Amino acid sequence: MNGPDTGAGSPRLFAVAAGSEELLTALLYAHLDRIRAGRSLPSLARYCHDAATGTAGTHRVAFAVASYAELEQQLQAVCAGESERVPADVAARRPRLVFVFAGQGAQWHGMGRELLAAEPVFRTTLHQCDAYVREFAGFSAVEQLGLPEETARLGELDVLQPTMVSLQIALAALWRSWGVTPDAVVGHSMGEIAAAHTAGALTLRDAMMIACRRSALLRRIAGKGALAVTELPPAEARAVAEASGGTISVAGENSPRSTVLAGDAHSLAELVGELERRDVYCRIIKGTVASHSHYVEELREDLRTALQSLQPTATGVPMYSTVTAEPVPGTALGAAYWMRNLREPVRLAAATQALAAAGHEVFVEVSAHPVLLSPLRQTLEHHERPGWLLPSARRREEHRSMLSSLGALYACGREPDWAALHPGGPAAALTPYQAAVIDAARRPRPVPTASVA
Repeated sequence: MNGPDTGAGSPRLFAVAAGSEELLTALLYAHLDRIRAGRSLPSLARYCHDAATGTAGTHRVAFAVASYAELEQQLQAVCAGESERVPADVAARRPRLVFVFAGQGAQWHGMGRELLAAEPVFRTTLHQCDAYVREFAGFSAVEQLGLPEETARLGELDVLQPTMVSLQIALAALWRSWGVTPDAVVGHSMGEIAAAHTAGALTLRDAMMIACRRSALLRRIAGKGALAVTELPPAEARAVAEASGGTISVAGENSPRSTVLAGDAHSLAELVGELERRDVYCRIIKGTVASHSHYVEELREDLRTALQSLQPTATGVPMYSTVTAEPVPGTALGAAYWMRNLREPVRLAAATQALAAAGHEVFVEVSAHPVLLSPLRQTLEHHERPGWLLPSARRREEHRSMLSSLGALYACGREPDWAALHPGGPAAALTPYQAAVIDAARRPRPVPTASVA
């Protein structure tokens, strides 16, 4: 192949659309022929921009590529029918989209670095969050993300939580800069902070104040209890909690077959052993505290005092609460709500069911690595609801993961901001190569006939 970008570089989103399946197939073959010819190819970014902006329709294909060689391979696979496609009727009805903000558990060493280097909107937003982290907690989240693993303090709860909330807010800002806006938001435990800000109920300053001050208070109960994740259905988990005499409580109901229990370490250790003997998955969650249990009661008054200056406003986007499992007014997200968020069980399964019942079908997890897609899928399948479940970043492939999910969103009817994805401005007019590709796509392609032995 003779042309630029033959080696791997920054990933780009290649996307094309057409008004019929036949035209889309012809268009894909025309691109494949063009790339195989390899003459006078522009930069990969230019090629992807012009391909996306030169076509329209509900029959769509999109995927992330880092080189022309990879683009050729992907086109070959699509043309051969080897890749899964979103049906055209999905793009036509453009299903409602939910941003799902994760709690703890998505963290990994090196998170955020790739997007910090590659995406100005992500970088700017993260630094804006960082200024408030410095004000309220006295450390730099951006600095922590760049430190070697042995010297970073991300194992400390009051460092980890503000950093994770900052990352989530920056990811949401990046999605919006690409033209992806949610129809609703939901957050799991700590994730409700970023969800409330994204919904418009909390200023950035107030969101970071909650993340910093509440996580600092949580240090006081470190070592006083533990959390365990189990495959017990919610009803069975509640029965276990009732039989414990108060030593164990249900901390979260993530799906019809995934729950979190909180309690004293000895009681949970005994329960893990018992469930293992019954061949039921259960493990202690390391590096956290017994939130959503009676251990947080001692923080109630201090948390109210720490957050008394909050001034929440009405949401611009509906926020489904994992405290009540219903839409929550933004004005209700004052200090008392954040104590309920910390003390009461996380009702993710019920909130997911409510979102699905309201017609939401596309769920994008906003986190450094997906941890909620499995329970979301379990809940949707249990209630026989359709759904497309997408990650934001993934461990060690942040940029490609987001672009791949953006491609799936495009196939589901979303319209990205192509100018934001490919800075430098749109083409002034249809380029000669693009016109040739579209013209070739409209010409009938010979159908191969089967040979007779």
